[in-house]
Formats: sequence, C-alpha cells, structure tokens
Amino acid sequence: MKLYDIISNLKFIGIKNYQELNIDSLSCDSNEKINDGIYFCIKGINRDGHNYAKDAIENGAVCLVVEKFLDLPITQILVENSRIAMSFISSVFYETYKSKMKFIGITGTNGKTTTTFLIREILTKLGKSVGLIGTEGIYINHLLLPANLTTPDPIDLHKLIKDMDNNGCEYCVMEVSAHAIALNKIDNIYYDIVGLTNITKDHLDYFINMENYMKCKASLFDYKHAKFGIINTDVKYGKEISKRSNIEIQTVGKDADIKIIDSNKGLSGTDFKFQYRDKIYKAHTNLIGDYNISNIMMAIACLINLGININDIIDTINTNEFIVPGRFNVLNLDTNYNVIIDYAHTPDGIKNVLTAIKNLPIARLITVFGCGGNRDKTKRSEMGEVATDLSDFVIVTSDNPRFENPELIIDDIMAGIKSNNAYRIENRKSAIEYALSIAKANDVVAILGKGAENYQDINGVKIPYSDYDVVDNYFKYSKKSEVGL
Repeated sequence: MKLYDIISNLKFIGIKNYQELNIDSLSCDSNEKINDGIYFCIKGINRDGHNYAKDAIENGAVCLVVEKFLDLPITQILVENSRIAMSFISSVFYETYKSKMKFIGITGTNGKTTTTFLIREILTKLGKSVGLIGTEGIYINHLLLPANLTTPDPIDLHKLIKDMDNNGCEYCVMEVSAHAIALNKIDNIYYDIVGLTNITKDHLDYFINMENYMKCKASLFDYKHAKFGIINTDVKYGKEISKRSNIEIQTVGKDADIKIIDSNKGLSGTDFKFQYRDKIYKAHTNLIGDYNISNIMMAIACLINLGININDIIDTINTNEFIVPGRFNVLNLDTNYNVIIDYAHTPDGIKNVLTAIKNLPIARLITVFGCGGNRDKTKRSEMGEVATDLSDFVIVTSDNPRFENPELIIDDIMAGIKSNNAYRIENRKSAIEYALSIAKANDVVAILGKGAENYQDINGVKIPYSDYDVVDNYFKYSKKSEVGL
C-alpha cells in the first residue's frame, strides 16, 4: 500500500524526509524483521521506542511514526500520540474499517472471558460464523490461536480482524481490557454492542485509584466507540456509568430492563428465571454461582440486541454444557472429593468463586492461591482476608512472581489474614499436592489464580507450568503407588 494512501486522513503535525513509499508491513518492535515497513516509536513505562529507531531501520523500516523528529535520514511522520496513530494506520493498512462484521466488546474486571466465550458458543451452536479475541485464545471460527494479551496491540488486532473477515466471520466478539482502552488499542474499532460486567479492585498499579479505573471503563460507553451499551446495574458503578453514557443503554440485573428474578443452584448447575418485556423466561445452565448468572444474562442481552431470537438463545443454553477454559472447571477425577480450577485473581473474583462453592452441599473448602508480582500490591492482604474468611483451610503460594521475591508477596498476603487457618508453601506444585493430600470425602479443593495459564512468570522467563498437569500427575502417581509400581 502506498504511504500517501495510508496517511492521507491521518492527523499529523509534520513530515520530514518525505518519499513516496510502498509499505508492506507495520511494527512497534524494533527487533522485528520487516520488509518496507512503518515503525511506530512508542513511549512505554520503561522504554522509549524512539531510542531504538536505528535498530528498526536496520531491520527493514523505511518510515517512522514519531512524537519528536529524529536525526535520521528516513521518512518521519510527526504525530502528537504514536499509539493513536498506530491504531488509525493499522485500520487503514488492513482495511478493517470496511468490515461488515458485527463487533461486540465486553469489559469488566471479572467475567469478560466467560461472557465472550458464552456469546461465541451460543452463536456458533446457532450456525453463525464467529471470531473471538480474549485472554484464553483467539478463535477464527473453529481455529484456535494462542493469545499473549487480553486485547492485542493494534497491529496484531487489526490483522486478526482482517483474517476473520477473510474467513467469513459474521461476528467479532472481544474482551476489552482497561489497558486496551487507556492505551488507545481499540480506538479505530466501532462496536455494535459494548457490555460492562463489573468494576472491582484491580490494576491500581497502573490506574492509581478506583476513580481513574472506573472512568477508563466508562469511556467505552461513548458514541466514539460504540452504538449501544449493556450494563450490569447490580454492581458498583453500574448505575453511575449508565447515567453518564451518551449512547443508548440497556440494563441487566435484579432491578433492570432485563431483570433476574430467581435462581436455584445445585451440583448439576443453575435453574434461573428472568423477565424481558413483561414476559418471564426460564432456563437452565451447567454454570454455578450468582456471578455466572450475571455473566450469562449479559450474554443473553447482547445476543437479543444482535437480533437473535430469545427462544433460540434459551434452547441453546438449556441443551449445551459450557466449559470456559480456566473458569470454575470441576475436574473429572476418580476420587471422593472435588477439585476446581479457576482464574480468580482479585478480591472480588476470589469472593465470587468461593461463595459459589460454599453454597453447594460440601464438607470442607480447601483453597490454594497466590498473587502476581509487579502488580497492584494493595489487593494482596484483601485477597488473604477474603480467602480465609470463606475457606476452612488456605494454602498461600506463588503465582507469577515476575521480578518480585515470592516470599515477600506471600508476606503481603498473610498480613491480611487474622485467623489461624492459613499455611504458606511457596512452591506452587508442592502447595497443590499438599492440598490434595489432606482432602477428605466431599471436600472441595479450589486452586485459584492461574486458570488455564500454561506458565509461571519468574524473573522475566515464562517457565512451562500448569495447575491441571500438577493435579493430573498427582493422581497418576497416587494410582501407581496404590498398586505398588
């Protein structure tokens, strides 16, 4: 594509060393090998892409997008914000602004993965062609690709959208993280529907306080980003964001446009009722917990407003079992107690999962969890307090310590624990094995924090690791020991 065609509608301040170029690629990684590419000089928290422009040129960049002109003999486009320019140029380069897909974006501290997964699964069961972009992977119809970020950077994001278009997808369902909004990743995507699941304490290492975090989430519900919004008004900030929004809003909750009336929970799932346009509907889902009913109601609201017949939606929910990767996964084990793996990694997330388990007919609840390093430290003691309040026994362990000392992270968690039902085992594998070894009939062992993640992030290295594998290997070893192998 010609450079002139790419930047003709871009808001820029100036151009240096202009040449008419043919552009074949885009990049914001100076180490990436590209052919005839544009390199975006992005100012990050720890690094400034302007300092690596020479490396980018050596690797094939023929044009730079900059926030300050550099003393380099190459075409440079001066802009106020390189991130905003990257989103715009990515949409032009991949021509995603021409897409005929319906775009659905779900934001919230918790519940994004489950809600987007449910929307995709129901649409797929109804014969629709769907793409999904989220924490647990990227789906292009039935093809699953790995995901490194909840919401990819604009270059990868728009390339994926282009691939979905080329593969005939009718819908693109996306998790929209707060960072993606704040860092302008989704600026040039116009959503048909955006949904808010909840806003609870998280990411304050970046947003500093809850007011900033809330305002970031609320900014998605604006005519610049979306046509229509759905908001859970049972959660804190839900009603406030609904009032602030300048787009049409539909609410979901106990006193809302789509009203949750009742739910009955058991080991086989949840029966629930809701009211929509003066009519009562009944449904059954294999999902457990009030928070999952909120997630499924958000999915139902999105699907209704996409024009899907409500009876078809309910029939699909009634006749299918939904297994969301790493979310309240009850493992199929040959034992007299249950093991549940879940991604819960915030105070509210842990509270939701453990409350759902405690409401089931169980004996003891044994919980294993930790906190990620180099993230919001203020939530650590709260997570310790919530876990010990709701569990009979807690084992505090390591979870992606990154560049922090895992023992010091555990110290922060233990500071919030006032009871004597907590024990610390820094090695996560050993912690899980200990929890399994002390479990008795009808107990539940809840392993929280990593979900379907397949690594431990330690000192900048992602070491292969899986909670599922630890559990699986424990029982394999136990069975071998029983027969004397």
